[in-house]
Amino acid sequence: MFKKNLFKKKISKLLLSVNERIESFFDDIKFLIKSKKKIKSKLANVDRRILIIIGSVIVLVLSYFFIPAFYEKNFVKIKLENEILKKYNLEVKFEGAISYGLFPKPHFFIKDTVITHKDNNLAKTDFTKIYIKIGNFFFSKNLEVKNLLFKQTEFNINLNNLDIFKKILNSNKSDHDIDFKNSKLFFKDINKDVIFLTNIKSLNFLYNNEFNQELNSSLEIFNIPLKLKIINNINDKNLFTKIDSYKLRINIQNNLDYSKEKIIGLLDFKIINKLKKINLIINKNSLKFNTDENNLKGKIDFKPFYLTSYLKFHQIDLVKIFNNNSIFLDLLNSEILNNQSLNAALNINFDNIKNVNYLKEIFFKIYFEQGNIVIKNSTLNWKDSILINLDNTQFISENDRIIISGSASFNFNDIDKFYKQYQVKKSHRKKIKNIKLDFLYKINENEIEFDNLKIEGLSNKSLDSFVNNLNSQKINIFNKVLFRNSIKSFFSNF
Repeated sequence: MFKKNLFKKKISKLLLSVNERIESFFDDIKFLIKSKKKIKSKLANVDRRILIIIGSVIVLVLSYFFIPAFYEKNFVKIKLENEILKKYNLEVKFEGAISYGLFPKPHFFIKDTVITHKDNNLAKTDFTKIYIKIGNFFFSKNLEVKNLLFKQTEFNINLNNLDIFKKILNSNKSDHDIDFKNSKLFFKDINKDVIFLTNIKSLNFLYNNEFNQELNSSLEIFNIPLKLKIINNINDKNLFTKIDSYKLRINIQNNLDYSKEKIIGLLDFKIINKLKKINLIINKNSLKFNTDENNLKGKIDFKPFYLTSYLKFHQIDLVKIFNNNSIFLDLLNSEILNNQSLNAALNINFDNIKNVNYLKEIFFKIYFEQGNIVIKNSTLNWKDSILINLDNTQFISENDRIIISGSASFNFNDIDKFYKQYQVKKSHRKKIKNIKLDFLYKINENEIEFDNLKIEGLSNKSLDSFVNNLNSQKINIFNKVLFRNSIKSFFSNF
């Protein structure tokens, strides 16, 4: 009985202890909930204060950055024009309405801007952005230009105002850039006729990390993409130029030392993995150039402009030169070589012509005279038996067609070798010393016409009839078989 009561007492104490612990647990939870509510209430008050402070700061900052939007517009235009002239030596006129933008950086933008040079309107820009320094916006007089961006600019350039780019490059002496994007350059002659068009994807003027003035450009001229880099080292007085063209497979690098009156330079010219080094000497009135091997040398007089040069090559590829997609034909079609101000005399030697076995020692004298391109006193050697002279031969460009018009003289030293080569019948072989004729070659159509054919200085009806018949057939004389048959027919008709 006693044990039984003792057991009950132990159970009762145990249950009481468990009950107290449960109540204590729930009391603790209630306390934590109450404490959390108090903390949350305090945090809420703190959060509201922080948000008010942050919001106030944002409002103040935005208000500060929006101050330029309330500047007087005409004053801003004049101020920016003067700042750009002072900082970049670039004359601009803002003709359109001016607006203010905050993102991504504070800037003004204008739809119509004119760039002037030497009192002439040189370019017009559709859209201009002027980034400004984040300085004291409270006073408009403190407005200061940082970077410039011109989009869709149309340049009208000639030889007299081409120095605008040199002027911009040499004037930039800060860490701020001038950028031209998606622009066009029309190069014109003295009559304001367009000679060629250049598409400018990007043109950037900057002051690089080495404190040198730098120009970088990606452009396209005659459908040829080019990359141009110019670095002007003011301290060392050195000008570095680099031109790359993947399409032409050329890389040109040039270093000019202009520390002395006589400027000395070295031009590294790499084309199709072949490197040429050209030495340059520039005086006040002229430029001389030559390679160490002297297979390229010449001189350019500046005033008046005149180029004389001598070039020697191993081989000429006429197929590539007269291909419809060739750069040479693009230049002729553009009429850039027909400029009245371009005067030159080019002496060009070739050892042979590609895929033409019997012609060698080709010597061309090409003259650029008052807008005309003329070949004079030029010779080709045919197997040491015929000396072919080209004279008064002219390149004519009209309606996107290229025509070569001229006269040729064939002086025979050993005509028997010629007869054997073209299998002329012995009964038709005559002793001839000279044959002359005029020709008209239409490059685009690959057609040639002959006229005024003379043998030993004389013509006759039989020769005229042969020429007329040959022209009417429009035979491709560049076909070896057809050319041989035409030669046989010629000697059988007189």
